[in-house]
Amino acid sequence: MRLLIRTTAIIAALSIGVPTLADTPTPARGTLASPKKLAEQARSEISEITSAELEALLKKEASPLLVDVRTEREYQAGHLRGATWIPRGKLEFAIVKLEAESDRDIVLYCRTGGRAALSAKALQDLGYSNVKSLEGGFKQWVEDGNSIFNQHGEIRVVEFEAREEE
Repeated sequence: MRLLIRTTAIIAALSIGVPTLADTPTPARGTLASPKKLAEQARSEISEITSAELEALLKKEASPLLVDVRTEREYQAGHLRGATWIPRGKLEFAIVKLEAESDRDIVLYCRTGGRAALSAKALQDLGYSNVKSLEGGFKQWVEDGNSIFNQHGEIRVVEFEAREEE
């Protein structure tokens, strides 16, 4: 009985011109874009901010909404002070509940900048006009000597290189 219903539905769809799975073209082999290329394309369409620029921006009275789009485990291990955690996969749905103002300054970051660039592009597509991605991401922030925070408090980056005295 089920086979008859499915067959009838397919025949009906074909007779009225409704596209079916069989009508969907399959991509040619080797035509898939790499995530790296997608992130590069997104970077060309968004604004990025350096860690020094972000540090200065965070010291202002009206600081931006800072969003960490990494995984929960990454966020718990360490994040920027005041960052709100919204994982990349839920960003478009959660941001509307968190920030309704389309002109609010928003800075996104991830580990190295790829997910944040894609996230910034998605927010621009939603209509947010002042979105930036942290250039080099969390990794660059730490390499530049900035503090991070987790459940234990502030973590300061310390340089462990031995220095010779003259």
